Amino acid sequence: MAGFRIPEPFVRAPLSGARKHGLTREALLQRAGIAESDFAADGSLGQQEYARLMFSIWQASDDEVMGLSPEPVLFGTFAMMCRAVIHCTTLEHALRRASAFYRLIPHAPQLHLEQDEHLARIVVTQDMTSDPDHFLSESLLAIWHRFSSWLVGHGIPLLQVRCPYAIPVHRDLYSVVFATPVEFSSSELSLILPARELSSPVTQTPASLRQFLKHSPADVLARPNPHQSMTGRIRNYLRQHDCAALPDLDDMARTLSTSSPTLRRRLKEEQTSFQQLKDEIRRDEATRLLAESPIRIADIASRLGYTETSTFQRAFRKWTGQTPGQYRARNRSMS
Repeated sequence: MAGFRIPEPFVRAPLSGARKHGLTREALLQRAGIAESDFAADGSLGQQEYARLMFSIWQASDDEVMGLSPEPVLFGTFAMMCRAVIHCTTLEHALRRASAFYRLIPHAPQLHLEQDEHLARIVVTQDMTSDPDHFLSESLLAIWHRFSSWLVGHGIPLLQVRCPYAIPVHRDLYSVVFATPVEFSSSELSLILPARELSSPVTQTPASLRQFLKHSPADVLARPNPHQSMTGRIRNYLRQHDCAALPDLDDMARTLSTSSPTLRRRLKEEQTSFQQLKDEIRRDEATRLLAESPIRIADIASRLGYTETSTFQRAFRKWTGQTPGQYRARNRSMS
């Protein structure tokens, strides 16, 4: 992704954690060979510079959790885990061995793999008391997704990300990192992916791992999402349209150069449907307008493409369990 830059919140958080180890921003930038002029006006940083910065923080602090967990995880732990899994046969084999590896380090974030017939969940458990901006949580999810994708040689589609904390102020950046729905205030920190991906063979070798580890896991965080599921591609496309003029399934299929039956089948495999995705876009816009603007409910319904306000009200109750009026009143009382 040409021009991809790391947003400011993802730069500020690890620098803040590094201060717990007595490391200053100035010293870390110098160590990484980064000048203040390398930062854009919005505080973002280029991928290569960010990878160098993260590597410098890990190395200088001797802590792969960057001071964002009560106990450090010594620099080199991730590399040793990689060496433990590189000879595994499948992604499932690798993830279960990684889980066993981290159980030997009780204070490190732990990894658990759960699955049913259609879905697999990579669940991460960690003490979040030292991670107020949730950067470590975001990093762990990104690392496990990108590392898993690297192991099997293709981008693994993410169907959902679950986070056990309230919506952060930088929620919009999650679409950049994960390109998939994120459920906040969930019961767990996890990645949801198609269960079939667990049988993907590990295609990497000890030789390719040596190259990978020259700059990892630092540069893993600097990479854009290696894969967008069909769900992610459609969601991003729909977000560019007026909610009152969203395309139908046939139009969407033509845009994606596929057939309607194929598109319908792909979405079913990803545990969703085109109608669900359109409803999701309308729901997000409705909740935003109700929470942030004084626009009349009838006008919101019109903006979303509903000819009858009552139809919108029924749909909104189905989405949220509340009427639009109740949702607006609740958000005002909490502000």
